[in-house]
Amino acid sequence: MISLRSSWPEKLWRKRWDEHLQRLDDLRTKVNESTWDAALARVTDRDRMITDHLLKGDLAS
Repeated sequence: MISLRSSWPEKLWRKRWDEHLQRLDDLRTKVNESTWDAALARVTDRDRMITDHLLKGDLAS
């Protein structure tokens, strides 16, 4: 989501993504940063591909 921020107009990005980013930031503080970083280290290319499709809306029904 953060990488999307620079490619979208600020107002549009805030409307679409800000709430979600805040929720992720809250979750990160709850699970602690080292646990979060360990989970990120286990993310696969397939996980990234699925996330990319979700962010683009390709998996919407």
